[in-house]
Amino acid sequence: MKSPKVIIEPTVWKNITAEVAKWAIKGKEKSSSPLECVFYPLTAISLRKEQPLTPFDTINLADIEQFSIGSVFIPPEKYANYTAYSASFSSENETENTMQEVFTKAIEQEIKLQPQLYFLCPGHSHPFAVGTTSPSSTDIEHHMRPYKRKNEELLGFRFSLALIIVQEPSQNDAVVKSVYNQYAWRACCFALDENEKVQNLGFAEIANSNQYFTPFYQSRQGNTWESLQKAFLADRLIEHERWPGGWTSFLIKDNPENATLVMLPPKFPSQQAIKQSISLVTKQVGKAEFWNCGRAYKNYNLGEVNNARYVRPK
Repeated sequence: MKSPKVIIEPTVWKNITAEVAKWAIKGKEKSSSPLECVFYPLTAISLRKEQPLTPFDTINLADIEQFSIGSVFIPPEKYANYTAYSASFSSENETENTMQEVFTKAIEQEIKLQPQLYFLCPGHSHPFAVGTTSPSSTDIEHHMRPYKRKNEELLGFRFSLALIIVQEPSQNDAVVKSVYNQYAWRACCFALDENEKVQNLGFAEIANSNQYFTPFYQSRQGNTWESLQKAFLADRLIEHERWPGGWTSFLIKDNPENATLVMLPPKFPSQQAIKQSISLVTKQVGKAEFWNCGRAYKNYNLGEVNNARYVRPK
């Protein structure tokens, strides 16, 4: 199996390495040993096959062409409980739930701004390691495995991704020279696959990626279009939701017993929508199928999806 490539945006890499170097320097100044630290990378995914990544898909590691790290959340320093060989969080003045809420809100806000990003697993540093490293048993049991199972349950992704930052072999002393020396570090990449086996993905490449874009519903055109659809549908609109990856859905009542779920991809209308019938009585769902409405989406009423009648907005 060819391993997926991992790419980290240069600005994101600078933020990660600044945090890694900061704690490495703190440790060297206090006890001559660099401290580990944790960061939360947010990742876009591209598949090997030319197809949109839908919320209905179950994805294995072998299906992935590329992971693109497009953002990172750096935990507030007040929660850091870092040592030379471990990294965790604690709070003296707040409850654990309050601390977790801070983390969750920060990650959710970033994903709201860039919905094609996913949080797959925390990353951390091994500042004592030079050139290469591997996940410890603690890394696997307390990070990679729980997140793999969480990803599978919530996203349909049967894997987790872990980045571990180590020193560049030729830059052993650079860590103490500048917090902003991003060239002193490299990212070792690992994944836990669907069989819960660790796969070495090699080193991340620091480069710009073309995986980031504005989803349709975040555009001015998309926002206006959605408002029109809601007005057309009125009380037939049962539910309107956002989904991971930049998808959005309209659940539309056809009659008292049946409804149609219309899923719009982030690149709608250039990408085809998906529709699926749902029984409001038995909750059984029909087969999901692509629906090509072409450029007619501009005056198409989602409420007439099953008999393909076009309605021009007044």
